[in-house]
Amino acid sequence: MSRLKELTMYDDFLNAVKNRPNRLAAVAIETETGRRRALTYTEMSQQVDQVAQGLKELGVKRGDVVSVQLPNVLEFPIVLYAIYKVGAVFNGLTSIFRDREVEFILRKTDSQVFITPARFRGYDHLAMARRLASKLPNLRHIVVVGFEPTSPLESNVVAFDQLGLSHVEAESESNPLDIAQLAFTSGTTGEPKGVLHNHVTLRRTALRFIEHVAPPDPFVDLVVSPVGHQTGFLWGTVLSTMLKGTAVYLDVWNPAAGWHAIRNERVTTMVAAVPFLRDLVESLPPGDATDRSSLEMIAIPGAPIPRILVLQARRKLLCRIVPAWGMTEYGIALAVGSRDPELAFETDGSVLPGAQARVVSLADEPVRPNVEGDLQIRGEGLFLGYFKRSNDEFFTDGWFRTGDRALMTDQGFFKITGRSKDIIIRGGENVPVQDIENVLFQWDVVIDVALVAMPDERLGEKACAYIVPRPGNHPTLKDMQDFLRSHKVTPQYWPERVELVDKLPRTLSGKVQKFILRQNIQQRLAASNPDIETSN
Repeated sequence: MSRLKELTMYDDFLNAVKNRPNRLAAVAIETETGRRRALTYTEMSQQVDQVAQGLKELGVKRGDVVSVQLPNVLEFPIVLYAIYKVGAVFNGLTSIFRDREVEFILRKTDSQVFITPARFRGYDHLAMARRLASKLPNLRHIVVVGFEPTSPLESNVVAFDQLGLSHVEAESESNPLDIAQLAFTSGTTGEPKGVLHNHVTLRRTALRFIEHVAPPDPFVDLVVSPVGHQTGFLWGTVLSTMLKGTAVYLDVWNPAAGWHAIRNERVTTMVAAVPFLRDLVESLPPGDATDRSSLEMIAIPGAPIPRILVLQARRKLLCRIVPAWGMTEYGIALAVGSRDPELAFETDGSVLPGAQARVVSLADEPVRPNVEGDLQIRGEGLFLGYFKRSNDEFFTDGWFRTGDRALMTDQGFFKITGRSKDIIIRGGENVPVQDIENVLFQWDVVIDVALVAMPDERLGEKACAYIVPRPGNHPTLKDMQDFLRSHKVTPQYWPERVELVDKLPRTLSGKVQKFILRQNIQQRLAASNPDIETSN
């Protein structure tokens, strides 16, 4: 598979239409109402043609950025492939963004067309778009989905259903080397950057993932990660189309709705974040007779999966669990391959074909196997650079500095151990953060946990454990230390403070935003200046 024919993602869509015209391309389920809508590839093709013509009528040309803030709804794949048919650039925004984030992105990208729902989850997105249009002179058109106007709209607002009604077919203008996506990172550092991909980098990443992991056939993918984020976009919509499969979109996540969709739509696959997997496991009681016979594979390409969760998921969900590592800059570069499923219990897999990875010291020198260091990657799926900013600081001799920590085993398999900025150095010794988190995940009173550094005058840093307890539990510092003692954990690695919280702040890919937790504990210490308990 070393010689890949370069196509666009619109070519993949046409290929699916030609070869699977009557297969369902997309199913969309509204969680609140249970309403189900579906389109075959032939039906979707007709709507893609119409919307592409509508975009051209709005003045969208090859290379223009079209910003899209849609939830997981049926209109999303129609919009995406219409954008690619006219050769434009897809810029996805998640539906949780509000004025501040949306204005920043629309201004940064000079978007002339913004596609938004009228309302979603009680929020008036159209009203927000109207407010922003008054501030952004380059924003010429707002396309609103799910809105039935009872009176004439403003000249800059267009109802989605009214796009392209002239039925004059727009010719395809996409090219594999064209920029296909401008995606702003959700970020664990709080600093979003615009990531640029063309059709080649995105398609090669997806094709190599297919080669490495061997997804189920038929491919029926439950898309629960937001389509405005890389996981929902690339591993939901794009991958489903490349495999001529079905994307099943769930607009709002809850485990009951997820299980309902899995049963009724005969879902075979999920590519999602850790919280979704944990919710499925937690919501299935022991001995439950829920029909999960169709489910064959769940891949988790965001944050590292706690090893105990992999074991629990395999036992309860009866399917293959695929730890993977990816980021907006490189969709997935590491994954547990189809030939090594048991590695899911102890590693995050091996390098995908077409990618390279290495673990280096602070001096950018490769380290020995089983030594933790900074993860660097390069390969055919690597992004083209950051939008409107210098990229030199992020690369070393062509290797991209991911900001993640990892180690490589003697056999060439990788274990992701955390973020470079999340290291805890206690008295000059590194605390193995993920190892301690994995132990605490085995504690039956814990739903979620994250360790972060807190300042200490004598040792420099100590560890604070943020714990999401199971309902009715209130674990104390002593309780936690007793548990760690029973698991033979070195006392120097024990966290010296516990904070109980309802949930952990996470990015849309499931990574814990530890910078928020570090800020929180620093503020708490500054406000109270307590004597921090220490282990002994």
